[in-house]
Amino acid sequence: MTLAQGSWPTYTDAALDSVRRERREVERECRAFQRFRQRIQTVDTQTPRFERSVVGVNQNFTSEEKSIRDAIEPWYHDTVMAVDHYGDVYGGSFEASLSAEFGVDVLLLISEATTFSPLIKQRLLKATQQCIDNRRVFLETLQDEFTTLKDAKSTVQEIREAIAELDSTELQGLSDTELIDRYDTLHTLNDKCQSWIQQRQEEIHAHRIDRSADADAYTDLCSYLYEDLEVDYPVLTTFVDILEIISQYE
Repeated sequence: MTLAQGSWPTYTDAALDSVRRERREVERECRAFQRFRQRIQTVDTQTPRFERSVVGVNQNFTSEEKSIRDAIEPWYHDTVMAVDHYGDVYGGSFEASLSAEFGVDVLLLISEATTFSPLIKQRLLKATQQCIDNRRVFLETLQDEFTTLKDAKSTVQEIREAIAELDSTELQGLSDTELIDRYDTLHTLNDKCQSWIQQRQEEIHAHRIDRSADADAYTDLCSYLYEDLEVDYPVLTTFVDILEIISQYE
């Protein structure tokens, strides 16, 4: 069996599946935040009631009044946290999720206020839109990654076909010109791999995650997407492995 017919790296296949899955999840999250935002948008606002005291202006609460959080939390559970993968990916409570997505200050604001004021509505709408925008940007990054993986897979197939053609010829009896052509072919294949490795290293350093609750834990796109796969850097590993195959023909 020749090398071209034998085992070749297939890391990009699993990586493509991972990106497809991630893209579906992010799209669902986008829609969930849009539904949550629509609920906030329909709420009628009220001017807060205040009582002026010697030390300043304090909101006048009664024991019957509930915080805005009592209304917001069920909506958030029914939309954002109801996404089928949300608990598995993010986990945590309402407090942890809303703090990570919107910020601790928003959580405190809705927990302490009893009147759905124009200010609170605007803060919630703005924070929710930011979550949507972050995910839309991430979807663009995922699309770029998907395209890169498809291109890498295509290059691997081209190299494999070139190696198969080399396998089909016997070294013995080749003329000097044919040997030079063979060397040039291997040199070109080597350059393709090196080019991919360099390009990929630059992309890895450029990619940063700004998605949601787990963003701080993952600054490397590949580590985030491929942590459960056989390798964290499927494109890099693929072309490093192919360089080893090419070297056996030199």
